[in-house]
Amino acid sequence: MATCAFFGHRTCNYMPYKARIRSVLIDLIENHDVTQFYNGCRGDFDRLCADVVYELKEHYPQIKQVRVLSYHPNETFGMSKHFDESVYLLEKRVPPRYAISQTNRCLVALVDYIVSGVISSYGGAYTARNYAKRLNKPIIEIVREGD
Repeated sequence: MATCAFFGHRTCNYMPYKARIRSVLIDLIENHDVTQFYNGCRGDFDRLCADVVYELKEHYPQIKQVRVLSYHPNETFGMSKHFDESVYLLEKRVPPRYAISQTNRCLVALVDYIVSGVISSYGGAYTARNYAKRLNKPIIEIVREGD
């Protein structure tokens, strides 16, 4: 069983890439035994990927989608139907300003594959993707240069 995480920007129109995302995820499921998808659900890319995984569950009932929490959950926490469970990866609480970046580092270390919607050279998704490169994680770029 292999795992995958998503990293992309908070605000960007990724809808033109939905078919590519779907194709990449089907390949990961069918050819690389990916059965667990981790998603921070923090922006447009994450939400689109969550939608695609949720749609694919109809054809691939063995896959699970896990919502990754950057902040310790409280009693007002709610989870959408898109997710099977949630996980908090940090071993200890960190100041809120570092929670997302620390969670991203833990997530990169945890998973086998990264699906990237990074198009800008700044921000948390960019930093996480570069960290994944340093760890030699397989990264599938959704937005190709020249798109």
